[in-house]
Amino acid sequence: MNPFKKRTGVLPSYFTGRTDELKELKRIYDSTREGDAGHIIIYGPKGIGKTCLLLKFQEELESLEETYSIRIPMVEGSFFDIYSLIVDTSAESLGMKISSFWDTIKGLGINIPFVGGFTVSRDTPPTSPSVAIRKILETIYNKLEGEDPVLILLVDDLQRILINEDTQRVLSILQSALVELNLKGFKIMFVATGSYDIFSKIQDITDSAIRTFDPYELKPLSLDEVRDAINIPSNKEGISFEEDVLERIYDVSEGNPYYIQVVAHNCFEESINNRVSTIEFEKSFPSSLNFLAQREFRYMYEKSSIEERKILSIFAESNSDVLAYKEIKENKKSEPSRVLQNMTKKNLLVKESRGKYKLRDKMFKEYLRTEQPYKLNGTLEN
Repeated sequence: MNPFKKRTGVLPSYFTGRTDELKELKRIYDSTREGDAGHIIIYGPKGIGKTCLLLKFQEELESLEETYSIRIPMVEGSFFDIYSLIVDTSAESLGMKISSFWDTIKGLGINIPFVGGFTVSRDTPPTSPSVAIRKILETIYNKLEGEDPVLILLVDDLQRILINEDTQRVLSILQSALVELNLKGFKIMFVATGSYDIFSKIQDITDSAIRTFDPYELKPLSLDEVRDAINIPSNKEGISFEEDVLERIYDVSEGNPYYIQVVAHNCFEESINNRVSTIEFEKSFPSSLNFLAQREFRYMYEKSSIEERKILSIFAESNSDVLAYKEIKENKKSEPSRVLQNMTKKNLLVKESRGKYKLRDKMFKEYLRTEQPYKLNGTLEN
């Protein structure tokens, strides 16, 4: 049975690494338990393992008394969609009826409008978002059992609520609600995950939020951690990966857990005589690349502008991973500053240092070099 999973957001068959991250989350939990609540946003590129870390942390909390964790996967929507998501997810996690939550909220005089104009109570004026979200969290906390409970909100994909001016206010309102509730003695800890640029987005909306939510960048796995992530589950299934293959997977994935799982999955499928050698790696790698292309890379390329595609082709054709601004300008034959800035914002490129850029990751470069989409659509000739 193949132990490697080709989907993001699920715990792998063997969880490795993240020791420091889990220690930091446990430290914040202990501080919250003692009455000094902490809040943290874990950020990084797609596939780096943010959701898996949340799931692992939630798993470790299960044995702790009077500790309640609620994972809330964010979705794009209005203020009122977010209210419903928090209440519905909390009710399900705590094993309570959703109707009892809304009855309690209504009893507090809170009136939240819903899509289509429906409200909890037609007799009460709509409640301001800042009061509503504070009362919702207070209602959830008061339904916890125990004399001194700790509530941990695990919010996944925070960037999804920062898409418009309406929902962008949620973070500021949530910040105010958490500070006020913590001052009142409510032991509530907030842990969120976000995209690699989440903090620049937050700063554009509200600088004060930076002072409440501590940033924590999730780094790639080390070579030793990659070895464990592959060897331990594969050996249980009677399959061994040669060291050269492990190093190849580490190199091309750059320690990104999602890429590791995809490449290892396809290598496992091609294993012969209970082994995976470089022959099986080479045979299976095109399937891995095609899978990732269908999932993400082709869409990224197709959404890029003509000018951005020209720069992507320059990186794909270069033998160097890092290119200086001067080299890009000479190859493009026009001023690239604004295009490079946009590509960095879109996570097509990463700015290594002043005036130096590279593609977002090696797997994306492999896709460009293998499929050469810029030749198919004539980008190089334009």
